[in-house]
Amino acid sequence: MKKFLYLFAFFIFFSLLDFSVAKNNDKNISLKNFIKSNKLKTIDKNYENTSYIDKRFFRTDNDLFKIPSKFNTFLKEFVVSIEKENSDDVENGLSATINSNIQKQIGTKLIAEGNVVIRSRNGILKSTKFTYDQKYKYMLIEGDIYFRTKSHYLTASKIEYDFINKKGFIENAFGSVNFKKISEFTNLDEKNDLRENFEEDLKINNINLESSSKLEYTTELFNNQRRFTDQTIKAEINPINRSRFVSKKIEINNNTWYAKELRLTNDPFSYPQLIINNKDFKLFDKNDETRIKTKWSSLTFENKLTVPIGPRNLNLDREYSRWGLGYDKNKYDGIYLYRNFNPINLYKKNNTQINLITKFNIQRAIEGKTKSFSAKEEPVLANKIEQDAKFLDFLGIDSVLTSSFGQWDYILKAETNSIDLDKIDKIVEGETYLSKNIHTKKQDNYSKTDDISLFGIYRKKAKNGSLGEILVNSAYGATYDLKKINLNSNVTTENDISIGYGRYESASTKDHNSLLANDRLNLSLKQKKEYSIWKPRSTETLTKEYKYTPNIINQGLYWVIEGNLDFFRYEDGSKQDLFLIKTGPKLILGEFKNNFFDYTELSIYPRFKFNDGKSPFLFDQVVDTKVIEIGLKQRIYKPFALKFSGEINLEDNISDDEKLINPTIELSWNRRAYNVSLNYNFDTEIGGLFFNIYSFDFNGLGDKF
Repeated sequence: MKKFLYLFAFFIFFSLLDFSVAKNNDKNISLKNFIKSNKLKTIDKNYENTSYIDKRFFRTDNDLFKIPSKFNTFLKEFVVSIEKENSDDVENGLSATINSNIQKQIGTKLIAEGNVVIRSRNGILKSTKFTYDQKYKYMLIEGDIYFRTKSHYLTASKIEYDFINKKGFIENAFGSVNFKKISEFTNLDEKNDLRENFEEDLKINNINLESSSKLEYTTELFNNQRRFTDQTIKAEINPINRSRFVSKKIEINNNTWYAKELRLTNDPFSYPQLIINNKDFKLFDKNDETRIKTKWSSLTFENKLTVPIGPRNLNLDREYSRWGLGYDKNKYDGIYLYRNFNPINLYKKNNTQINLITKFNIQRAIEGKTKSFSAKEEPVLANKIEQDAKFLDFLGIDSVLTSSFGQWDYILKAETNSIDLDKIDKIVEGETYLSKNIHTKKQDNYSKTDDISLFGIYRKKAKNGSLGEILVNSAYGATYDLKKINLNSNVTTENDISIGYGRYESASTKDHNSLLANDRLNLSLKQKKEYSIWKPRSTETLTKEYKYTPNIINQGLYWVIEGNLDFFRYEDGSKQDLFLIKTGPKLILGEFKNNFFDYTELSIYPRFKFNDGKSPFLFDQVVDTKVIEIGLKQRIYKPFALKFSGEINLEDNISDDEKLINPTIELSWNRRAYNVSLNYNFDTEIGGLFFNIYSFDFNGLGDKF
């Protein structure tokens, strides 16, 4: 009977597989909006690293914010094109044309007046008057100045620049910059046919959500019992690629831009929902990295509430959150405060650096008690008891060492929730990874990645459904992971094939208080399909009426089907095979535009597991074989929305108190430009505070703010 069951499972699972690349011309489907790339891939299906400090390393977008140097290069080449008239310069792209009502030369000064239009291969400038002194290498642009490339826009009343001393200024600057396309300033290979109709070009259009930057303290909630949770501070920092800015005067000194006051917004529309106010703003390059310094900064929400965030000293290539609060009852006895220090560069050539985070366990210090550790003479797996907290228990330190070796990325991370060395075996958690991306292929509707990784783990916890969190005392090994994502107009398909081998030490299924060491081999096959059954027509681009959402809501009725096959083999001869099937509807209604109840998202996924054999470990033993996964998000009033997620255990031998697994509630304040939310997991007793800032891509400049 069991052999028949697994033959049937194989047939069902592989009948779902579809490894072909779909030929699809639907321009509304874009893989970049479906997945977020990160060079640090999933390291191990059993030990996925999600803490904030790991997510931001190995970034390769170091050229995103090099505006001063790029703009200076553009100005230099622009003037060279005016002075030079031989064919070689024209062939090299250094060419510009000037049209105006009046053109004259007085001494060494070239002067153009009246409806001045200056056009180069990649930019166009319109002003009332243009003056260039060939002897002193001095440029002056006056009047109603409009400048644009294909992706950048600037208006000003006066621009002055001294090419010899590399100094100048921009008065009454109002601009829109796409940081991803700064190279347009100096790209001489591409010719852009730009119109002179600035009134039309400056209108905001073609708005799309690109990404979001997320600061949070939370735990990652995985329904799959094979994955770990991470209970540390977390962040995703994606650069705000398109920004609008306003300043009365920007002073240019070589590769440094300075403004006494400068305001930035990510919101593409008038009356921005979020503005960053900066005093003594300075943008400059240092050691090939771009930095921002301000004497004082603040955030203004809706032109009503201003929150000071103090002086800023930021490395835009390596952003981080400096101060924060977290809550974890089990690990830190409640609320704690953390501080993130500047990275310490050890060896720049291979990006080797170390980061430190210090923590102060506020609630533990106030109460003078702790329930995070077992008794002094008891083993690690013994029950935690309430005991007096020492002064050293009030403090904690996290450290992360990162480096690159050719195509390999390395990370070593250590965390402590106390610095009392007398119980070092109970306070330290660690993990290390060495990973390499073998192959990556991406198209508009298709993505494929192959990764290999070596991993090491010390005292991490795995979440296993109704069993809760299980300590894995140590583990080391290697994994190979192949992921595919295929999008077309009606079906989204995800495939994941992985194989891993490692040695694990964790709690035994026979005796939960004793540790067992065993080798484990795991082969995992997974496929997920999402079918679009009904989908109403919707607006193609964001408009100003969308005050409460950063993107167009994909309304419709969808059907999700997911299948897993997992084969576990252990050193002691034990085995465990698993076939998982999950399927059910997801309904999304509403546009998040009207004031009341204009958004509902409901998903109901029955999930069944069929297993053969038994694991010697508790952390990967198959449990919760009959479950219904439920998710509900309801917009209440204007920006407020309430979300609930959890699982209902349908097994007969489960008490009523244990039937609800991982109940999590979230209250969110939703706006187009940002989002703030609070969540709490009633099982783990861990809360989360989220703050998202959205990044848009759009054309135009819009109204001054």
